[in-house]
Amino acid sequence: MAQNRKEIETNPTTIIATVQPKALSQVREQLEDIEGITYFSPLVGRFNLAIELKAAEPERVRELVDKIRAMEGITSTRTYTPHEGFARERNGTQAGDSLALAMLQVKGKSDKILKALEQQPQVRNAFAIPGEFDIIATIRGKNHEEVLTQVSKMAEVDGVRTSETLLAYQPTWR
Repeated sequence: MAQNRKEIETNPTTIIATVQPKALSQVREQLEDIEGITYFSPLVGRFNLAIELKAAEPERVRELVDKIRAMEGITSTRTYTPHEGFARERNGTQAGDSLALAMLQVKGKSDKILKALEQQPQVRNAFAIPGEFDIIATIRGKNHEEVLTQVSKMAEVDGVRTSETLLAYQPTWR
């Protein structure tokens, strides 16, 4: 997928964290004070918290990741820095919208899957990433039912081998 410089600068790094149960409120309060975050949200699934960074410069990303990892109550993090993909503007996304993160493993090249996901309007962004998963995508909708319907459509895309979905609730947009 060809990208120009402007698109590359808007590719967000996503941090998925595990938080001690009693510390989630405290961690959320600390995140409120950090500049460079697009949103953060508690999750339902294997992880407890998603954080999307605005920063694209490697030094700033590393600084933010280190700051988040050092927070009391955060027990582990996984950081996904995108290589290629697409992002739609936040326009149209409301504060109360439901979100989900879908992490996909694919058969073959990820660019074909990214193109198919780009045709689905509720996919806010999708990026090829290194690691356990090949693609990470953010899905938005007016409610959880709408989000889950979109997640099902994503799983049916030819070439998607497996998917893991993390439902976000009460996202805080910055």
